[in-house]
Amino acid sequence: MQDARFKALFPLLEADGGRVGENEKDGLVVNHYVHVAGSEFSQMGWHTDSLRDVFYGKRIGPMLNVGLHLDGTKATNGGLRVLPGTHRQGLHQMLFRKRYYKDVFDDPNEVAIETEPGDLTVHDGRMWHRVAQSPLTGEASRRRVMYVPIIAGKYQPKSEASPTPFYLRFLHLVK
Repeated sequence: MQDARFKALFPLLEADGGRVGENEKDGLVVNHYVHVAGSEFSQMGWHTDSLRDVFYGKRIGPMLNVGLHLDGTKATNGGLRVLPGTHRQGLHQMLFRKRYYKDVFDDPNEVAIETEPGDLTVHDGRMWHRVAQSPLTGEASRRRVMYVPIIAGKYQPKSEASPTPFYLRFLHLVK
């Protein structure tokens, strides 16, 4: 997360003060999906990463998710889906276009992001995105990716003593 090459992405924020959010927002996020019988969480429904700012009464700021893909993922094996252009939507569409995390179904406008092991992807956190479930099961369905946040704005570090974000207290309601 401290690699100087991340600085090349800061201009994509279109905001001053770009930085790697190592100790901010959710920090480094590691996703590891395997679809097996009885899986409780093998996909993530449609969402934006801006909901966090809304819950805390903050202005929605720019945020990039830089994905380091540890496994290759073809569109036929689930994986990241985005709705292009939705990073520029208004607040109403950002809040109500879809039911956060509950809506997991295909969207006719979605684009599947296909990757090879070692690929980097960048998507705007204000954009609607999801992780589609793999139709495969077991080892063939494995998808691992690490997301590094690139952010701007006031420095707001977190530590081990920081409280659990309010909105995460409701994640158990999403299935």
